[in-house]
Amino acid sequence: MTPRVLVIEAEPRIARQVALNLRKNGFIPTVVPRGRLGLAAVQERAPDLVILDASVPDMSWDLCRTLRQIPDRFLLLLLGRQWLQDTDPADRRSDDYADGWMPKPFRPDELPERVRAILFRGRKEPIFARRLRFNDGDLEVDVYRRTAYRGERQIPLTPTEYMLLLMLARSPGVTVSRQELFDWVLGPDFVGDSRTIDAHVKNLRAKIEDQPKHPKYIKTVYGTGYRFQGKLDDIPS
Repeated sequence: MTPRVLVIEAEPRIARQVALNLRKNGFIPTVVPRGRLGLAAVQERAPDLVILDASVPDMSWDLCRTLRQIPDRFLLLLLGRQWLQDTDPADRRSDDYADGWMPKPFRPDELPERVRAILFRGRKEPIFARRLRFNDGDLEVDVYRRTAYRGERQIPLTPTEYMLLLMLARSPGVTVSRQELFDWVLGPDFVGDSRTIDAHVKNLRAKIEDQPKHPKYIKTVYGTGYRFQGKLDDIPS
């Protein structure tokens, strides 16, 4: 059966682009502009996955929790850069609110791939986890303190390197484009080319990898961007 996707998005231009790209990639999209309308549409349309923009006017964590608890439904959040930086993760866990996330801004053609990853692989992403631990604690990102560790040793990261690591580690196994990393880590107003991100990746690898030229964690996806590769440990409370 063709998967049905409900899009809760208040911005008409974004909603049209998202719906068009979902339709072109074999999904059946329905678009509503408000969270409450989304709840009604879930009952009426029975979508396989809901895409919720966290900036819709009536967005709330109760709405996320309600959508997340509907049986056999997946929830993908669209989250702005500033929102992710400023939100306190201390009392939140990814499995309470969503199955995956994408940063804004994003290229609409990247969204169908993320939808497929959640629907067909059943993959869940550590969106709001307080700590991200990989490979039996070999690498840890403490989101609450904005620090990272290799074993017991704290890694001396610059703010840009930390944001880059966090962006990749929050979606292990997902290919993230250079432009997506550039916009989220450096900001859309930063003057420069998306290849600037390569220099930051090189510096980050030098600090977290045992062999930076043969990286274990940050893999290059040639012609596209980068992918974080690591076995996510159980997400701590």
